[in-house]
Amino acid sequence: MSSRISRDGEYRQVVEKILSIPKHTKEAHEPTVLREYLEAMGHPEDGIRVIHVAGTNGKGSVSRMLCEILQTAGRRVGGFFSPHLVRVNERIRVGREEMSDAALVELYRDLEEVRVGKGLPQLNFFEVWFLLAMMHFHREEVQDAVLETGLGGRFDATTSIPAALYVITEIGMDHEEYLGDTIEKIAAEKAGIITGDSPVVYHTGHCRMGEPSAADAVIEEKARKMGCRAMVNCNRARRIHHEVTSVGIDFSFRNDYDRYDHVFLKTHALYQMENAITAISAVPFLCPERSREELRELVRSALGEFQWEGRMEQVLPGVYADGAHNPSAAGQLADSVLELTGSGQWRKLQLIFGVSGDKDIEDVLKELSRVPWDRVILTCYQGSRSAAPEKLLEQAAGHFTPKDGLYATHSLREALKTAGIDSKEAPVDERDSMEASADESNGNTFTMITGSLYLVGELKNMELIR
Repeated sequence: MSSRISRDGEYRQVVEKILSIPKHTKEAHEPTVLREYLEAMGHPEDGIRVIHVAGTNGKGSVSRMLCEILQTAGRRVGGFFSPHLVRVNERIRVGREEMSDAALVELYRDLEEVRVGKGLPQLNFFEVWFLLAMMHFHREEVQDAVLETGLGGRFDATTSIPAALYVITEIGMDHEEYLGDTIEKIAAEKAGIITGDSPVVYHTGHCRMGEPSAADAVIEEKARKMGCRAMVNCNRARRIHHEVTSVGIDFSFRNDYDRYDHVFLKTHALYQMENAITAISAVPFLCPERSREELRELVRSALGEFQWEGRMEQVLPGVYADGAHNPSAAGQLADSVLELTGSGQWRKLQLIFGVSGDKDIEDVLKELSRVPWDRVILTCYQGSRSAAPEKLLEQAAGHFTPKDGLYATHSLREALKTAGIDSKEAPVDERDSMEASADESNGNTFTMITGSLYLVGELKNMELIR
């Protein structure tokens, strides 16, 4: 027992050390510094095919979809994601397994030995996680590594190693203080992941009426400059969503190269169709030995059961959670809620909203106000970056006039109580009875909890939904 306590204590110490490292800084090390680390570690990236994914919205979902597809194809796949919702180990996975506590402790110890032994500079938060991921993938004999960019792309740690494929998802306004205040500037930062001549698959979400957008033009210019062997613009894909059922979405799409009929996604998030189109368009580059029909079957098999936590995830009957935190993501979420609730099956609609103070709060709320909410509850998550509920109340007053009221609460637990959701602590094995209780108390009430993945993470850490 004492050795287990010792291991647990060491794990907590390592996690605390890593979490104390600044996450968002305007300064980042040049790729040469990361390459020094990689060389000192014996180049753990060697022999691993890298798929690099950047974007404002959707990069996490596309990264996970690519991992699922590659794993279904029989490849041994590593995934590097951010942020985590509950445990830091979520950031690094092989297959569907998170990095173990023991592996995190051992790899962090090895990384510190390299830093001290070689006299290398202290790294920032994302640089540490990137190197831990590559070390873990090497030891686990990973064949493919799907790397989700932390912030931006041009100065991200992940650009320190070459990629076999670049994928860029929707580009929107977010992190302007680091990435720029226009779509063109942000697109340039995202296009910074293109460091070689590998193919580029992009879906910026800004193409209108067949005309290339400013974001597309920036990406295409960078791809041509680097001599990329192929460019696939997913904005030109034509899609039809046939049906949104109680269990998911049935849709078809056609791009310049192929057609996919009746692809099923186990989600109610309409925006996942665009993410699926992006991931599917990348697959021919990753599985070139497969025929078109084989690729279609591979995609259907891999994505038919795909689910991604915190993306319009149903956590209790009638209670959904989504990490939408910028205007474009909030707009997509509003579209999904309107589609899901448009049948009239829900007697009441209520919103629980909490967000970081550095976000474009008014425009996010403006997008969400397109849904006819009956009750709006403004709250905060545990953390210094969270916006105060009073500030949210000021911003929301001009957009929301719900008939059941506009509330400001100072904790998520208080917000859940105001929403009529039982939020008392309970043992894990009582989940079924708690779900039944929540379902009975809510009746036909639809609740959306959104604004920040930090808020979603706090929600998922409650015994209520375990």
